[in-house]
Amino acid sequence: MIRAVLGVFWSHWRRNRVQLATLVLGIALATALWTGVQAINAEARAGLEAAARSAIAAEMPRLERRDGGEITVEDFVALRRAGVLVAPVLSGPFQPRPGTTLTLTGIDPLTAPAGLWPQADATADPAAASRIFLPPDVAAGPGQANHPAVPEGQAIADIGIAQRELGRDGFDALILTPPQPLGAPDPQAVLPGLVQVAAAADTDPADLTQSFRLNLTAFGALCFIVGLFIVRATVGLAMAQRRRTVGVLRALGVPLRLVGALMLAELALIAACAGLLGVVLGYLLATALMPGVSLTLDGIYGARIGSAVALRPVWWLGGLAIAVLGTLASAAGPLLRTARGPVIAAPARARPGWLPVAAGLALLALSAALAVLGGSLTAGFAAMAALLLGAAALTPSGLSLLLRAAAPLARGPVAQWTLAETRAQIPQMSLAMTALLMALSANIGVGTMVDSFRRSFSDFIDQRLAAELYVATPDGGAALSALLGDDARPLPITWADAEIAGQPSEIYAVVDDPTYREDWPLLTGAPDAWDRLYAGRATIINEQLHYRSGLGPGDMVTLPDGPAEIVGIIADYGNPLGKLLVSQPRLDRIAPGAVPARIAIRTDRPQALRDDLIAGGIPADRIALQAELKSVSLRIFERTFAVTAALNTLTLAVAGFAVLTSLLTIADSRLPRLAPLWSMGLDRRHLARLELVRVTLSAALTAMLALPVGLALCWLLLTVVNVEAFGWRLPFRADPGAWLLLMGLGCLAAVLAALWPAWRLSRISPRALSEVQSLDQ
Repeated sequence: MIRAVLGVFWSHWRRNRVQLATLVLGIALATALWTGVQAINAEARAGLEAAARSAIAAEMPRLERRDGGEITVEDFVALRRAGVLVAPVLSGPFQPRPGTTLTLTGIDPLTAPAGLWPQADATADPAAASRIFLPPDVAAGPGQANHPAVPEGQAIADIGIAQRELGRDGFDALILTPPQPLGAPDPQAVLPGLVQVAAAADTDPADLTQSFRLNLTAFGALCFIVGLFIVRATVGLAMAQRRRTVGVLRALGVPLRLVGALMLAELALIAACAGLLGVVLGYLLATALMPGVSLTLDGIYGARIGSAVALRPVWWLGGLAIAVLGTLASAAGPLLRTARGPVIAAPARARPGWLPVAAGLALLALSAALAVLGGSLTAGFAAMAALLLGAAALTPSGLSLLLRAAAPLARGPVAQWTLAETRAQIPQMSLAMTALLMALSANIGVGTMVDSFRRSFSDFIDQRLAAELYVATPDGGAALSALLGDDARPLPITWADAEIAGQPSEIYAVVDDPTYREDWPLLTGAPDAWDRLYAGRATIINEQLHYRSGLGPGDMVTLPDGPAEIVGIIADYGNPLGKLLVSQPRLDRIAPGAVPARIAIRTDRPQALRDDLIAGGIPADRIALQAELKSVSLRIFERTFAVTAALNTLTLAVAGFAVLTSLLTIADSRLPRLAPLWSMGLDRRHLARLELVRVTLSAALTAMLALPVGLALCWLLLTVVNVEAFGWRLPFRADPGAWLLLMGLGCLAAVLAALWPAWRLSRISPRALSEVQSLDQ
């Protein structure tokens, strides 16, 4: 019995091969986009973990020569004998083979802090000390070995091996291994020629890149949902066509449970095969996009990851699972209605029109409530989901209202018929138009957020890079002061770490200079905020501390040396920590002896001053010109959302495919509606043009509905998700030109999808139209 029932079910797909192809392609496309994004995120996470391990050395204080020269072996030995725990480190370019250049870092595995050496136990494998460890994507030669803990572009070796390969006798620096022994002497008292360099700011690249990966995940989820609309439409049509067949099977004695189980198994098998195809396509997509992602994370967030994609079970097994589960979930309604229908099939009753409207309005009200009262990242995402689902539920009613409003504009019987026919076809086209609305809404919302971020970032760079020259000063700027003339204004950048209002924060000192008043605009604050700050009684905080602690202008905050009034808030994009600005004398009280790690210099002759500083003994790699920094920052930023732009295109392509599948599935049912027009004198090409007009009109009205949904989505991203996830709120920057372009692209995708069905209609034989008309009569 089971074989016979399965044969009956399979005969349906043999007769409707376009339906089967549509179902397989819908599942495969949805799975491919989701799987590709998850593969990219898996590589990004793995790369960030490796980068975090390699950054341990930068997060530790170290000793360097004051004049920038090499530290000798004798210096290292002298400090170790004096009781100072130090570990030597050096780095330089290294070619494991011609055409491949890596940065080789030499480490002493016996004295290095835990986590620097790739092997967990330096003594576990004596042969490891004679190897050069390479990243997994570089072929290892003699004396070399691949290790997963080595990030892309890096190589790690024993300090002696590195000295031999680099042709060096000394070291770049000596890492101060924490904790130092009690009673250990001051290293600078042992060797006065050394200077201690403070640890780098403790910023986790995983936190900074979470926004980027979150953006990718959101797009992958959207693409998957849009793809499920294709599956839902195709399965719904197939089940409707099978209703009589299922009734006959049940009349012949096949149990209801068996019918339902076999339909479920059939659909699960198709979903598994299509999901496997989708995983392969997702791997190809991730391979194509991964180099751009790697450049973005490296350039913007300082997190260097690989550009290759590994077959990790976390994403390809997950892709198969979500393909099957998503397909079954989207097809649950049609499956249940078909399996539980009457033995003798009866026409399906239409659902009351007010139910989707009521559900849509309730979801929109829920979205607004979550946005206003939620107060968490989960609530923000729930608000976005409720917004999109509510808009999807209201799409058919919204299209009907717009078409009704446009009825008086129609002139002539053909135009009036076209409008009426477009309204009549809304139920059949609702899933496709809903998919198009969701794709357009997401593109408009995320695109507006990206543009707001781009323009805000440009303004932020101008603010933070106001000085013409920046000099790193590991010695606190003692050597620099003697080289500056009267025409240069130094602005020391000094800070101290602290915990403020329960949040990890940095307290920065600002000197009384016009730069801050003119180039550091406040998001909100008192008119005399800077004067009160310089007087030592007040502080200005960043957005992160404002949102996370609930403190704002007029509130008092407790600093290590006493209370201070908050008089303003500044933007501080990309910083995961809280930040407070205070006067220089107040920071001197908070952190006595703190020296500036960098000095910004205002000057009218930056290039000439740079040359003077280099001639005076300041290493060139410690000096940066404002123009160079801005150019690099802005150029790198333009690559940031290259992957997002690609996913924008893919979502519109999937939505266009949803339109195509809907048009193909209803093509046969359209002939009885078109045959009377043909018999009244409209030729087949005219009918095809009318079909294109109908689809274009539906797409244009859908785009109009998508605009307010996309703007609401952008508002949620800017004011709820960004604030809860990262602690800053981006200003909304309107871009009507970009909105019109996206709406036009959405309409173009729908029109391109309608070309094939229209071409088929224009080539249909007159006999077919005559037979359809005679059968209809």
